[in-house]
Amino acid sequence: MNTALCGALALAAIGSSAIAPAAAQSFPSGPVLHCYISPNDQPMPPGNFGRCASFSPGHSSYRADFEIRNLPAGSYTYAWTTEMGLVLPCNTSRCSVTYRGNAPVSDIVNVTYTNQATGAANTLSRSVQINGPL
Repeated sequence: MNTALCGALALAAIGSSAIAPAAAQSFPSGPVLHCYISPNDQPMPPGNFGRCASFSPGHSSYRADFEIRNLPAGSYTYAWTTEMGLVLPCNTSRCSVTYRGNAPVSDIVNVTYTNQATGAANTLSRSVQINGPL
């Protein structure tokens, strides 16, 4: 009797704290800024955020690829910038930035997208971390 009760309690505790499979997890339905840095020591995670950090040392450069996902249909203009105010040469919903390797990098990339029909503007940002602290 005690064994059955302990087993049931253990299963109840595990069931309530278990992580849901990726397919059952809720992901944002609105616009998000996806980012992936390569080379990377980790695979691309599921969902719409990507992995905007790399701790894979010894490379001469790193490439960060950004993409706005879940953007409603429409016509948009895009303005891409970094935290230091550098304007990036991108004018679509995608942008790539190359960072010099062999040194820690910390940056924030912003994109302001403007709906040309309504004039509504929104900004998305992602923090970039390469071979440094999060």
